[in-house]
Amino acid sequence: MTFFLILMTLCATDTAEADSTSSDSTLTAERLETIAYSADSLVFYPDTGNLILVGSATLDYRDMTLKSDTVEYSAEDEIITARGESELLDRGEAITGNGMIYSIPTRKGRIMNAASQYEFGFYTGTTITRVGRNEFNIVDARFTTCDEDSIHYYFYCPVMKVFPDDKAVARPVYLYVDNTPVLYFPYWVFPIRRGRQPGFTMPKFGQTSRDGRYLREFGYYFVFSDYADLWVHGDIMEKTRFVLAADERHRIRYLCNGNLRTELRREFLTHRDRWMVFGNHLHDFPDGTTVRVQGEFLSDRSYLEETQQNPEDRMTGELHSWVSVNRYFGRMSFQAVMDRTSYLDTDPDTIPGEVESNQEIPDIRISLPSAPLFRTPSDPSLVRPWHSIYWNARAHYLSRDRRMEESRATNSALKLTSGLTGSSRLWGWLSVSPSIQTTGTIYDRDRNDENFPWWLHWSTNLSISTDIYGIFSTRLFGLDALRHTITPTVSLHWAPERYLNSSGLINSDSAGSEYYSFSDFSLPSSRRTISFNLRNRLEGKMSERDRIARFDIASFNLSTSANLEETATPFSPLSATLDISPTSHFGITGNGSWDLYENKLTNLSVSTSLRLSGYDRTLLPDSGTTRPGMPLRMVISHYYRHGLEDTESISKFRLSASLDLTPGWSLEYSAYYDALNENFISQSYTLRRDLHCWEAVFVRHISDVDSGFYFKINIIDIPDIKIEQHVSNF
Repeated sequence: MTFFLILMTLCATDTAEADSTSSDSTLTAERLETIAYSADSLVFYPDTGNLILVGSATLDYRDMTLKSDTVEYSAEDEIITARGESELLDRGEAITGNGMIYSIPTRKGRIMNAASQYEFGFYTGTTITRVGRNEFNIVDARFTTCDEDSIHYYFYCPVMKVFPDDKAVARPVYLYVDNTPVLYFPYWVFPIRRGRQPGFTMPKFGQTSRDGRYLREFGYYFVFSDYADLWVHGDIMEKTRFVLAADERHRIRYLCNGNLRTELRREFLTHRDRWMVFGNHLHDFPDGTTVRVQGEFLSDRSYLEETQQNPEDRMTGELHSWVSVNRYFGRMSFQAVMDRTSYLDTDPDTIPGEVESNQEIPDIRISLPSAPLFRTPSDPSLVRPWHSIYWNARAHYLSRDRRMEESRATNSALKLTSGLTGSSRLWGWLSVSPSIQTTGTIYDRDRNDENFPWWLHWSTNLSISTDIYGIFSTRLFGLDALRHTITPTVSLHWAPERYLNSSGLINSDSAGSEYYSFSDFSLPSSRRTISFNLRNRLEGKMSERDRIARFDIASFNLSTSANLEETATPFSPLSATLDISPTSHFGITGNGSWDLYENKLTNLSVSTSLRLSGYDRTLLPDSGTTRPGMPLRMVISHYYRHGLEDTESISKFRLSASLDLTPGWSLEYSAYYDALNENFISQSYTLRRDLHCWEAVFVRHISDVDSGFYFKINIIDIPDIKIEQHVSNF
């Protein structure tokens, strides 16, 4: 039989004293405690007030719940003693042990042979003593993230003081791997608060032929709030330099986000001080305004090439800084940009007129998207062809400043564009899409230094297309049907040979000698061309259980155009594009063009990709195993460009493969190979070992830019606890 009772006790005074001392009645009521308990059986001593709970005993006191085999309560000194397997639940945290003693008046307790889990780790101790509301002492403390019965590693501390949801102070700390001590820390304070916490970061150790021994990324991590943090760190290279850097991040959901990286370095050999500042910020205001900012600044042009570890960063050829403001006013969109681009790879001394920087301040665009020219009636029977006519308008103002070594070009212009478009389907199968567009441009000056010159020009376009298709039943490769669609399209483009300016109608051939052309501010020109496009699309249909899957198998496009103003050779080269992707594992894309007059190829390139996955039984024994094989994944791609005229042939392979040798061992390989020169551009071998709660990684990388190896052993759940070595020639 299980008993459920409520026990009312007085912590410091008995009932007789309470009755005889009326002045203490208020204090007595405040010190009245409530304990709820249950058990299979209980023993109560009326003369002493002691109580014993036996069998599946549960006791609730304040925020704590105690579960144990046997619980004893002593009324005289108000001490609760639990014996046998015990579990204490305190504010959501669970601690198990072989016994517990708790004093109600002092609110202090002790748990013997305690064990607990906190977030991703497990804690154990000979005793855990509660010495305050938020303070615990642990004797012979151990911590690990390994959940095996025979743990692979643990941290051991003879004495540890824990402040829940704050920090733990340990002295000293030993790291044991398979019961063997490998590291020693004389003193360690580490945060145990949830989420991001401030503290020192673990550095990286290594050696390179250029820098010698190094210590990287040693610093301190600051957490200002839930929305911003800062990491201040430094690198010390034995032979070459000292680096101090700061990385800031901020993010408020639906409002803003961004980051800022600054780096300052002192080079020992050249005694140079060099720096870098990269940052960006995005801000969305409640009224719909969006502001974007990006800044990239360097102390010198060769900074990235000579300092960055990532090969892609070293090959960066330009710095791009800009500020953008976007806003919608009803249907109208507004964008204002201030943009500056600096080119790092320029060498004006060898290439005359090479651009060093390009600045566009401001760049303003205003746009009205397409809208019906006539209101569409609600009754579909009243819809007429003119109801499909749409109009649009755009405005663009740009002020550009382009700097060369010994010259500078500045231009400003405003362009206004408006147009009408329409679409209709004749006889239900022929799609007709006409359009007309008018463009006007005004400049700050022309080539003759005349102020505010302008011109007005217009053009029109007519596109006609249709779809011809056929469906064929088949059982090939499990398909139910094939659908072949042919879409021929003919487009006519026409623009008059004259444009209008302040002098009247002028022939467009003379526009280049009067007006500047830059960015998207092109010159008025006559145009009479007709374009032809033939698109072929092959689709497959397959029934899969209760659904039908449709997917593209292949497509083939042919296109060319004819200049009606040209009489000798009006047609452009015939261009062809072939895309074959019958499955997600294989794909091939080809592009080519053919000169119709000289009967020769002018361009030919082919890209191929193959993805494989499965199981390899090569290294498995012939018998005694039920494994299907070792998981194998491989991706092979090839790019080929046929050399024509002034271009060289290119044939390059990319390969990446991984093989799970065992449940704990895996091998990865990647390569970039030049088939024409018969040499590897880069290779990388990666060997991984899963040690349950540990991970070991060895990487050997070989290339013309950087060759070396990287080795690391780290705890999977605590990646900052690691041992690593990096040796390279960079």
